[in-house]
Amino acid sequence: MAAAAVASTTTGLMGMWNGTKDGREDGYIDWASGATNVHNPLEVKIEVEDIRTLSPQPDYEHNGYGIVKHKSSLTPDQFLAGNDPEGKKYIEDVYFKEVAELVKQITGSDVVVPYVFRIRQNSMKAGEFAANKLSHAALPVAHVDRDAVTGEDGVREILSDTADELIKQGKRYAQVNVWRTIDQPIQKWPLCFINHSGVPGWSYDTHLARVYPTNDPRIAIRGEKKHDSVVKYDPAYKYHYVSKLDLDEALVFSSFDSDVTKVCPHGAFWDEASPDNAPTRRSIEVRCWVFFD
Repeated sequence: MAAAAVASTTTGLMGMWNGTKDGREDGYIDWASGATNVHNPLEVKIEVEDIRTLSPQPDYEHNGYGIVKHKSSLTPDQFLAGNDPEGKKYIEDVYFKEVAELVKQITGSDVVVPYVFRIRQNSMKAGEFAANKLSHAALPVAHVDRDAVTGEDGVREILSDTADELIKQGKRYAQVNVWRTIDQPIQKWPLCFINHSGVPGWSYDTHLARVYPTNDPRIAIRGEKKHDSVVKYDPAYKYHYVSKLDLDEALVFSSFDSDVTKVCPHGAFWDEASPDNAPTRRSIEVRCWVFFD
């Protein structure tokens, strides 16, 4: 029996920057009170190409993102235990080593430092976008993890004097993420990559808005960060995803890059082809600081 054909595209919704209520260029949000000047995200109707059907496929070297084969030694239960202290330590001791080796292979770098991971379980329905989800754990809004300011702050926080020396040498550096499913192929809220190569002069300053948080509960997980960076819509964007990402696959991408042409804006999107009974999306993402020769 012939295998079912893979659709080359799907359609869906993705959240993007929608301005402020007071006309200010930047946004703010108080996580304790919920006070914010940010409008609910702009719901952008997108057509998303399946990377599996593209030739050539986007890859990390040329595009800053791509799909790779990678089977972890950890079981779904061991990943899901990562929210407990003992399980967290096991992921940091065992899975971080696997991720570091993978990222070294993909990037060609010898300086790869995994420093934090996030486990997400997303069962939201379409239309449940809200201003206070701009930086929430289940993030249906396009973003980059860091920009030129918070990127340099972040690498110095983790690598301190080493970062100072490498930055002085003019080394390219990036935050490289490894993202995978935990227990089942992804059908609900897949990860979408925004290809901005067709946008002349795309930069952190021109196509990202800043949202400044106060009373931010995420500091304990990700460290201090001055602001979040939310993507502004551009009609020249192209959108890519991987259908039914499986357990022996991973997505590798630059969520910040000192070479702005390689940074990959991204976020979950509502796939209109998702079955009504699709399981909750459970995923784990490890973030690494990487320096390039």
